[in-house]
Amino acid sequence: MKATMRSAAALYATVLPLLATLAQSASSQDEILQVRAKEVVLSDGSRLENGVVVVRNGKIERVGKLDLDDTKPFLEHDGVLTAGLIACQTLSGMGTEAHDGTRSLLPEARIAHAHSPRHSDFEKALEVGITSVVLTPTDENVAGGLTAVVKTAGGTVVAKEAHLTLSFSVHAFASQPQRFGRFFSGEDDGAAEDGGLEDTESDSRSSRSPTSYAGALLALDRRLEDETGAFSRAAKGQLPVLLTAWDRNEVARAARFASANRLAGAIRGAPLAADPGLLPLIRASKLAVVLGPFAVGHKTRALEAVKALQDAGVPVGFALDAPSSAPANFRLTAALAIAAGADRTEVLRSMTIVGARIAGVESRVGSLEAGKDADFVLWSGDPLDLSSRVEAVFVDGKPAWRNR
Repeated sequence: MKATMRSAAALYATVLPLLATLAQSASSQDEILQVRAKEVVLSDGSRLENGVVVVRNGKIERVGKLDLDDTKPFLEHDGVLTAGLIACQTLSGMGTEAHDGTRSLLPEARIAHAHSPRHSDFEKALEVGITSVVLTPTDENVAGGLTAVVKTAGGTVVAKEAHLTLSFSVHAFASQPQRFGRFFSGEDDGAAEDGGLEDTESDSRSSRSPTSYAGALLALDRRLEDETGAFSRAAKGQLPVLLTAWDRNEVARAARFASANRLAGAIRGAPLAADPGLLPLIRASKLAVVLGPFAVGHKTRALEAVKALQDAGVPVGFALDAPSSAPANFRLTAALAIAAGADRTEVLRSMTIVGARIAGVESRVGSLEAGKDADFVLWSGDPLDLSSRVEAVFVDGKPAWRNR
């Protein structure tokens, strides 16, 4: 405890002078920052004791056991340094802009234009170490548009067109919310859990076309024959898809649809991915899966899905789903997955480099490698231990948030 207090106090005393030093050097040709941490976590999960990260002009220049240049700005941290966390799905900073109820197919809609970079949602994400997020439309359109990857500080859009979103959820065909809701709301409904409702009363009341799964699949098959546009790029493997699917039938449809059309990307949802009838379909589709957020009291089968997917070699990312879910639940999701048997190293990779791969931005963020953006987090201890705190967050090599 004393060591932790010393770390926090030292960091508080160091970050403020560091801000001034960086500001003074901003007019020089190079902005250089060196950070030495008691432990640096690398992309493969290995941990480097007394590692040093050297940042030049917002990019990582070197990582390793290096000598500090005392003529350049440096920071000593008596804790853990990791790459910034990546949330593979959220509605942060968009309000009602994430949904258009007029049409079911909006493949060219760009969610990048719908968010407010200075929204408090992003500040809250920074507080828990999340430096990049995938902004998505809601699942209430069969084709909701194009996701975007944005940083939680500075308003940087890393990818304007990250995925084409397709919804296999019953919400895409209903004008009113369904009774059973989504699995990750914390209450699993029996009907949905047993396979969901094939035809609902709400389907018949829906005023938009298509109004059924059969109609949606037919419409999607036709649009994948487009010669140009988002559907055409997805069909050619140039644009990943993000398929929203919750119950068994939805997940099975999504996986089979992706396999039949050779689509790359991920399924968002799939809380019952460990089901013996679903796991082979997901693995055959070669899709990743974006799970969560989980909450205390969540059903064991959903929590065990992380381990099952890991064991099957399926990449796993985690959703933030703000503002309906508190950002603190992002780390809680990881902790609950580990408690249910998931591998600790792989869970942290899901929160960083694997999440970045699912988002399609691994060349820029997600790991501490030379040439990548200098997005990293200083922790008081192991980030997978919920008693550890975020002490400071750096985005593009600049202090973006600190524990006051």
